[in-house]
Amino acid sequence: MVVATFLQDELVVEVEKILKDIRLKTPDGKKSKVNVFPQYLPIPTPKRPPEGDIPPEVVEEGLAASDVETEPDPFPYVLVRVDSGEIKEIDGEQSVTVYLLIGVFDDNTDNLGFKDVLEIIQRIYERFGKNAYMAEYECDTNDIEWALQEEESYPYYFGGMTLKFLTHPIRREDRLV
Repeated sequence: MVVATFLQDELVVEVEKILKDIRLKTPDGKKSKVNVFPQYLPIPTPKRPPEGDIPPEVVEEGLAASDVETEPDPFPYVLVRVDSGEIKEIDGEQSVTVYLLIGVFDDNTDNLGFKDVLEIIQRIYERFGKNAYMAEYECDTNDIEWALQEEESYPYYFGGMTLKFLTHPIRREDRLV
């Protein structure tokens, strides 16, 4: 079966493999592998439940800056986000559009963190440029797009890629058509 969520799961594993040897700076000053998440970043939650009633502003606005979080800061990361799909014929292949959203942290004042984003993009491009197949999916290497964030957001740098994957067609079973 070639459902978009299976494609997403395969792509998360593949991006982890592609970037396994990259170590980038985290906001707490350590080096980390690139975290790869499906669809969204993890939601930080309080380490211990608040005592007494939860103030309405915490409920409405999320954690306060002073709250301890259980989830570590996600930087550096790649989100594998399924965006859309297209099936032009009932028994034709499906084209699934996936966004890879990249975020890195670099507080060096040379302001070159965008180069880490470009390295991640290049490695992913090279992987699918050399071999367009991943499990049951084919990357449409004629339709890869990438971009960097236009506005400066030092010490955080962002970019992204758009990849399209083709799935195997489903064969009709009704004999009257």
